Amino acid sequence: MKQVFKQKLLYFVKFIFTAVLIIWILNQVDREKFIDYFSQLNLASIAIIIFLGILSLIVQFKRWQFLIESNSINYDYKDLIPSFFAGFAFRLMIPGGHAEISKVFLLSGRKRGKVVAFGIEKFFLAYMKIALIVAVIPLTFPKYTYLCISLLVVMSVVYILLPKIPFIAKLQEKEVNNHFVYAKTLFYSGIIFLISVYQYQILLERIHEITFLQTAHVVVYLWAAGIIPFSISGLGFRESLAVYFLQFYGIPAAHAVAASLFLFAVNSIFPALTGVYYIYDKRQYLKELKNSVQSTKEIFKSMRNAEKKSL
Repeated sequence: MKQVFKQKLLYFVKFIFTAVLIIWILNQVDREKFIDYFSQLNLASIAIIIFLGILSLIVQFKRWQFLIESNSINYDYKDLIPSFFAGFAFRLMIPGGHAEISKVFLLSGRKRGKVVAFGIEKFFLAYMKIALIVAVIPLTFPKYTYLCISLLVVMSVVYILLPKIPFIAKLQEKEVNNHFVYAKTLFYSGIIFLISVYQYQILLERIHEITFLQTAHVVVYLWAAGIIPFSISGLGFRESLAVYFLQFYGIPAAHAVAASLFLFAVNSIFPALTGVYYIYDKRQYLKELKNSVQSTKEIFKSMRNAEKKSL
């Protein structure tokens, strides 16, 4: 009971912090320019943005499907789409440690391989975001060039050695070519990143002159905002970063915030609304969520004990 209270309190604090941050940002920008930005977008541009958002969802779904197929022995294909969209809703609405991992429990069958699939998805998404940031920091702050090169070398070594960690093998339900799975996961994530860059490019070049590479430089930072754990899905931090970095390319703060919030709605809010429907439709699966989480913890505990005995 005490743990549940802490989780809900933490989520409430994050929600308040995010709301205050967004309100503060909106108060700092020119409201007329903020509203005027949307009036300058034509229907063709909005249609392309939505199309790219759908394309991004398809790629994200293919990544999720690939990871489940690679790591899970038994699953029902018809559960993949509800699980996928529910993940967007859980990411925004579930407090505490379960969060997006709760989408695993909308999939029938044994959960162990599915939890591994989720772990690979989130780890390598974060891995790519951090790698991209480290790679572009020298463009903004040249004095950190050697430090960033060193970090990239370390990250490359981690990538190479990761499949050789005994604990990773013990987690898996079946034998997997880990390097292939990791590489394909990064490939899917790279496509998603490029789609996001193109979305920002369309939104910004309608009103300002900015090259694709300049947009990509900024989106690296915006894309990684979700890593920051102090707000909900990076909301607020992403807009602050958009204001800071886009100012170097002559884009007003109001337009930077408007573009960022618009894409957040297209890429996160709309899929989450679909996810809410699936969560309600599949609510019977979630009745055993607490027991399933506990059994997952027991699996990991047993494997850790087995590993200690083997040493």
